[in-house]
Amino acid sequence: MRQKLADIATQVQGELIGDGSCIIESVAPLDEAGKGSISVLINARQSRRLESTEATAVIVSREIDRAPVPIIRVASPEVALATLLTTYFVGHRPAEGGIHPTASIHPSADVDDEADIGPHASIGPHTTVGKRACIGTNVAIGARCRIGEGTWIFANATLYDLVSLGNGVIVHGGVVIGSDGFGYFQGDKGAIKIPQVGGVEIGDDVEIGANSTIDRATMGMTRIGRGTKIDNLVQIGHNVVIGDHVTICAQVGIAGSTVVESGTLIGGQAGLSDHIHVGAGSRIGGQAGVTKSIPSGSTVSGYPARPHNQARRIEAAIKRLPDLLQQIQTLETRVKALESPGRGERNPQETGK
Repeated sequence: MRQKLADIATQVQGELIGDGSCIIESVAPLDEAGKGSISVLINARQSRRLESTEATAVIVSREIDRAPVPIIRVASPEVALATLLTTYFVGHRPAEGGIHPTASIHPSADVDDEADIGPHASIGPHTTVGKRACIGTNVAIGARCRIGEGTWIFANATLYDLVSLGNGVIVHGGVVIGSDGFGYFQGDKGAIKIPQVGGVEIGDDVEIGANSTIDRATMGMTRIGRGTKIDNLVQIGHNVVIGDHVTICAQVGIAGSTVVESGTLIGGQAGLSDHIHVGAGSRIGGQAGVTKSIPSGSTVSGYPARPHNQARRIEAAIKRLPDLLQQIQTLETRVKALESPGRGERNPQETGK
């Protein structure tokens, strides 16, 4: 990257204040930036950090109108950062150069001529791989799968049979899609496995973080809607249905047959019980335990998950419990002392009154 600051301001649709002729050669965090670097200040309340930065220029929100270095004022620093990184940095592709000679492709598989298949990748029978798809080293793809156009699958991911990925999907390393759901019932001699014969359908523009797992349906399909973003180490159970543009942070667990409607945000380490329904646009706090269905637009946290404001009051009360317990013990001691023999109320005649 080597661009004039004025050109960058045009690309991010921002207002330049300062010398637009200076040359930018890299993008760096505010505290690590040096000469020739541009950085981004996301939070305007941290504007004091501009005083000590060594960056040549900084992208800021429109709340900031001056700084000791040239600035580009934008409506959204986050959007400007995404634009900058997308424009000047190309993501590392899982594979390049067509089909590697060590890849194993079943004769009945249909792989587009523009797809890239990396070393030791395996593609099963009757699987289709779309145009510009990119499949990395040691990826294993089973039978009757569909890999959409422009989809990237990074090294060591595994897709069992009957998995369908839409267009523009990103699957990171170590992901397993289509493994058996946890379906058992108790027989006379212990757990009896229910065969898991369904599949998984994943919509366009979904991203699945490293080492996450998505189980196949017992029957029918486990479904992930378009535009949904899944962080690392997430477990999604069999027959789960997730809507469009849902965001799921790391270490979330969603049990079987639960429905999460579109636009929901699930914080890290939250757990969702089986067979419940999460309404559209809900917000689930980190480490929340959702044990029953919640309506659309809900904001919940805590365990068991409650409306967020109520959960905060409960948490505040819990912090006061040691002091409250001490107060109760003190009051109990005083009451016992008042009720002890010889400490009751005296007859007024005995006191001469």
